[in-house]
Amino acid sequence: MNFQLSNLRFGSGEGPGGARSAALCLAALLACAGGARAGQSDRRVRPAPRGSAGHMGEGVAVLLGRALELLREGKVAEAEPLVRRALAVQPGNADAHALLGIILDRQGRLREAEAEYRAAVRANPKATAARANLGVLLARAGRTAEAAATFESVLRDAPGHPQATFNLGLALFQLKRHGEAAALLSTPAAMSQDAAAALYHLGLIESARGRAEEAAQFWQRALALKGNYPEVHFALGEELRRQRRYEGAAEFYERAAAQDPARLAYRVRLGGVLMLLSRFDRALEVFEGAAARFPASSSAHYFVGIAARGRGDYERAEAALRRSLELDGGSADALAQLGFVVGERGRDAEAETILRRALAREARHFYAGYDLGRLLVRARRYEEALGVLRGAARERASDPGVHYQMFIALSRLGRKEEAARELALFKKLDEERKARRAAVGLEEIEEALPTPANEGAPE
Repeated sequence: MNFQLSNLRFGSGEGPGGARSAALCLAALLACAGGARAGQSDRRVRPAPRGSAGHMGEGVAVLLGRALELLREGKVAEAEPLVRRALAVQPGNADAHALLGIILDRQGRLREAEAEYRAAVRANPKATAARANLGVLLARAGRTAEAAATFESVLRDAPGHPQATFNLGLALFQLKRHGEAAALLSTPAAMSQDAAAALYHLGLIESARGRAEEAAQFWQRALALKGNYPEVHFALGEELRRQRRYEGAAEFYERAAAQDPARLAYRVRLGGVLMLLSRFDRALEVFEGAAARFPASSSAHYFVGIAARGRGDYERAEAALRRSLELDGGSADALAQLGFVVGERGRDAEAETILRRALAREARHFYAGYDLGRLLVRARRYEEALGVLRGAARERASDPGVHYQMFIALSRLGRKEEAARELALFKKLDEERKARRAAVGLEEIEEALPTPANEGAPE
């Protein structure tokens, strides 16, 4: 989510790649570098004697002006000493503190930057730029309620301030105060700041309200203004997926992934929809591309594993799942998948060990319990199998497969009445599953092939 203040844009990223560096336009930051604020004079400094440690006759305004130009040129480290020299002459110069805050912010020294923004506000309580920048920093740090209060303070002194209006709308959106956020983001002030982003968030608000058509209208308007907008393409893909329009969803996910290749979540959603469409070859291609781009991501390798499993390529699935486990220390989901694959490759003893590891990590893991139960039935260890399968059935009583496995175990043990009950329940649940098969969505694919917690789900 991008917050914009005084013609500064600070981007925050998620997932692989982290925070994007800010692209700064500083013209509006200081009306005049070192200019008068709240009665503060812009005095020239009396020239220091030649050879003295100090400022060589440079005025504060000159120092700040040079620093501002260096910052515009991206020479952040070179700008800092000039601003500090100005502050040595005028410790209470609000503009100098505000500019130093930006420099420190750009360097990732956020605590120091916050201190400088606050110093600027103390020196000039009516200064909007320093407060606006402080609000952005707070928002990026996840201190959203504080950021919202800061933006509100700017608007009290400057009603209709475009950047503060826009950013307060974003902050309120994050706080799930959707009605207030929509009211602000719909204003001409917010639209004048970034109409495409305002429309995107208005669409998200409508989507959260369950009004898909209105949401899509906002997103189409955003794309008319900004065609290269991966978040909007992704949002449209999500809406189409919820409506089970999977071909359309795949198209928008594809666009999002092409426009922002650094977002693993876009590729994950695309691959998932392709699997739903039974296009396992293409899904595997998507996930393998993600694993190549993010070789240290356990999630990327995990999804290669489940796509290869769906395709029936158990050798490739096993290799990818083992790599995923090497990277994350052993998630229950990946262990459960690996146990299934190893069992399908005929190595039952090894599969049993892996599935028991999954259950040791997460005792209520349905798939680990179900596949271990199947394995034990296959090994004719029926009593053991029943104990495991009953545990799985407690987690998911509506799954027909677990009841079928219990039917087999009970039949082999000669417990005919119990076996008959399990068979009847299996048939009933299986018919129900067949009846709703046309309505199965991506959620069930993700459930049947469970995702690790660190998948990096989209915002």
